[in-house]
Amino acid sequence: MAVHQFMLGRELPCTVLELLHIRQLPLSGAAHDALVGQVESGKAYPDVLYKLGVSHLGRQELGLARRRLEEAVQKKPDYIAARLALAGVCDLLAQHSDAVDQIDAVIAMEEPSKSSNNAVPKYALYCAVGFCLERCGNTGTAVFRYEQALKCEPNDLFARHRLAAIYLAHNQLDQAIEQHKAILDEDPQDQGTRTSLAHLLQLAGRHKEAVWEYEKALCLDPDNWDLQLELADQFQRMGNTDAAIRKLRSLCEKNPSFPDLRLRLANLYSSRGDDRDATAEYQNALDVHGDYLECHIAAARHELKMGRIEKASRHFQRAMDINNRNVEAYAGMALALHKMGKTDEARDMLTNAQKVGHNSDVLIAQLGDLELQVAAAESAEQAFDPRHQKINSNRPTNDAQQREWINDQIHRYELALAEHPGWSDVRVRYGMLLKLVGRWQDASEQFATAARENPGYVESWVQLALAKKELGDIPASMNALETAIQIKPEYADLHYKLGMMYCSEMEFELAMERMELAVSLSGKNPDFQRNIFLIIDQLQMSGRGKTGSSIAESENQEIGNSVKDTV
Repeated sequence: MAVHQFMLGRELPCTVLELLHIRQLPLSGAAHDALVGQVESGKAYPDVLYKLGVSHLGRQELGLARRRLEEAVQKKPDYIAARLALAGVCDLLAQHSDAVDQIDAVIAMEEPSKSSNNAVPKYALYCAVGFCLERCGNTGTAVFRYEQALKCEPNDLFARHRLAAIYLAHNQLDQAIEQHKAILDEDPQDQGTRTSLAHLLQLAGRHKEAVWEYEKALCLDPDNWDLQLELADQFQRMGNTDAAIRKLRSLCEKNPSFPDLRLRLANLYSSRGDDRDATAEYQNALDVHGDYLECHIAAARHELKMGRIEKASRHFQRAMDINNRNVEAYAGMALALHKMGKTDEARDMLTNAQKVGHNSDVLIAQLGDLELQVAAAESAEQAFDPRHQKINSNRPTNDAQQREWINDQIHRYELALAEHPGWSDVRVRYGMLLKLVGRWQDASEQFATAARENPGYVESWVQLALAKKELGDIPASMNALETAIQIKPEYADLHYKLGMMYCSEMEFELAMERMELAVSLSGKNPDFQRNIFLIIDQLQMSGRGKTGSSIAESENQEIGNSVKDTV
């Protein structure tokens, strides 16, 4: 399911430069030219070559950077900083074996961490080597290097996440379960990992353990924490906002681990137009609990009020991802209960999944039409009951203005699908909007078509299961859920390989050239490139590297044109 893709894409995209905390510092024009002059005049000292190489790197002149750094290493083989920078350059050039050689040379040196200004923990070095080996396709050796890293720093999670991704991609369920549990020992509030663990336990036939993990995943809600929220409510009702803010700030200082207080404070700042403090408090709340659904929606509303559409879109997208995990947890528990013979409980869980799923329907509608800004944001708030993560039955879903807005989007999706019938993600979003207007049978047909044309697109199976439940076809609903929750190695492996490609933008572009060539030669599947982008977009959930609204979400037409041009 989507949480498996989340796990496959954890800590991606990433580079060796990031892993080793190497800064790219281009020198000013005069300083850079002065170093070039020194080298050309024969004064090619190792330090000069290193500085020049790093400056070339900062300018994205990778060939020159490699040349100068290699010269520095030749003149001074124990120059650790030059070797690590060279490894970073090789990684950017998709020459991962050469990067491994440079980092291994540093590891082989005696106590490299004692070198002045070049202290790099052994843990980071082993992780960087493992990451390069993954991208070479040598996952067996990569696993060994990550295990070496964990011997140096057993509590750091990068290696754990990469091991979990490798085991998932190769369908090694027992080892993947081990790594999931180790991650949760360090970060018990990681809802995505916990839901993924529950799915794995279910696939392993350990249904009782799976139910327990699903229950814990669904309890990862700040409103369930032991906090005197009534007191905070009283403060927010006070007419004097200055006094309310002082009281809330005092509570935040006494209870720094409760993000709900930070959210309330941020909302208070936002209501009186204090952008800087509101943004800071929303971020403080998310620093404590990054998957706080209500906070992402509130932050999105604030960004819309401030006119920052791109940031609002990112929060809405993250909110939808989090809400979909909640849907998965309910749906997975329904399947586990069904396997245990508890039919009535399973039906109740499917009902809960359906209710929570309406949040995603509304968020899909908003992401499709952000030009309505504040109206769209307030619709999301009305659709979301923060205490139970369910749809508020009192929200005006049949309001004429909202209905017209949704119908306009439905019409746009119909036009897009008429021209590009292979766009599975658009078909699924189209079906989700059909659900909002009560056209469940039509929605079910769209989800079934998307699942048939793109069997690896998990969201289509989940949505098909919810639609079948609404239509009263429980057996078909359970079958669709079972298909969704299965890890098919061929699909997991594709996600994994594409994720590895995307770590280096240059390598990804080279890989895409070959994919486009293959498509043009075969004359089949004109939407191939867009499907690749869709899979990659699902991997961009770790918050590293490129961010922003999804390619599939915001650039449908542009990508479609690109596909037609290149194919």
